Amino acid sequence: PAAAPAVAAPAAAAATAAAPAAASYAGSADIECDLLVLGAGPGGYSAAFRGADLGLKTVIVERYATLGGVCLNVGCIPSKALLHVAAVMDEVQHFADLGVSFAEPTVDLPKLLGHKNKVVGKLTGGLAAMAKMRKVQVVRGYGTFADPHHVVVATTDGPAQAQTGATQTIRFKQCIIAAGSQAVRLPFLPNDPRIVDSTGALELRQQPKKMLVIGGGIIGLEMGTVYSTLGAKLDVVEMLDGLMQGADRDLVKVWQKMNAHRFDKIMLKTKTVGASASAEGITVQFEGLDGTKREGTYDLVLQAVGRTPNGKKIAAEKAGVIVGERGFIPVDQQMRTNVPHIFAIGDVVGQPMLAHKAVHEAHVAAEVAAGDSKAQFDARVIPSVAYTDPEVAWVG
Repeated sequence: PAAAPAVAAPAAAAATAAAPAAASYAGSADIECDLLVLGAGPGGYSAAFRGADLGLKTVIVERYATLGGVCLNVGCIPSKALLHVAAVMDEVQHFADLGVSFAEPTVDLPKLLGHKNKVVGKLTGGLAAMAKMRKVQVVRGYGTFADPHHVVVATTDGPAQAQTGATQTIRFKQCIIAAGSQAVRLPFLPNDPRIVDSTGALELRQQPKKMLVIGGGIIGLEMGTVYSTLGAKLDVVEMLDGLMQGADRDLVKVWQKMNAHRFDKIMLKTKTVGASASAEGITVQFEGLDGTKREGTYDLVLQAVGRTPNGKKIAAEKAGVIVGERGFIPVDQQMRTNVPHIFAIGDVVGQPMLAHKAVHEAHVAAEVAAGDSKAQFDARVIPSVAYTDPEVAWVG
């Protein structure tokens, strides 16, 4: 089908630096398709499935062995599986007020981890079946552009995504970039297994008695809720003036009051400035914006200070695609980049970095690629949810 005309780019995209000169690939292609999707997170697989449903021969490139990306494998879904268990444990404790008492719960970490992995496995298996049913070809590996119509995939294998040394070249008519993002790592933190990002926190390696969450956003507070229910006392440090930025302050005030029992300290307007590891734990230094200095020692430190887009990891410049300084790819309301047949969706196009936003953008991009000239994305009414206890949600 003919591609739809591009919608005028918003001011932010239009103001970006001039487009890079595209490369020219002289080699042959191993695979040819109408639509290539780079990345198999919620945005990527949704775009691929929608494109296939609309009659496009579709290929999806993903470095991991399973579809679903960060969200399904090491993010939204496994965290919700653990948060459900935490919510049940918390609810049981409140039944004593109603005259029903239970023995103190004991936690079998390997069994709990098995439950989480079973939930993830069931859903990733379902995605693989849906891809097969739609005849979406999945190519495993790292995809980078060779020119505006070719992507070279360095194939991967095994649980560590090791590169095999082999490559496959895919020629595409249209492409949707859904390359996602990765957790920001603080460079001054030591390399120690007791310092984890959200992925490491989901592995449940230990039951800490004292835990620090660096970053007062949704990811940190959700994982803090899980570990608090498992017995940890929490400290939270946040550089800004409040937790859960983006939520209405009236909501956060009530939430904070109801969760006061979980925290030893909530340090706002405070930076983490240093850390060292010893047998006793991870000792972390803090500095308030007013110059106040303090430190604490922890069994586990979770760094949850945001995510950075993967826009600079796919050689987009060889396709002539503009990538911003921070790695975001500017798009218009139809999710087109400055190159009309290449789209971008999800975390790589900007905030908010939410799975359901990526899914909606995916449908828009796939429909435009299939010839729908009217499909557009409106970012103004996206719901956000913190699956803490209690849950907090807002929209608009």
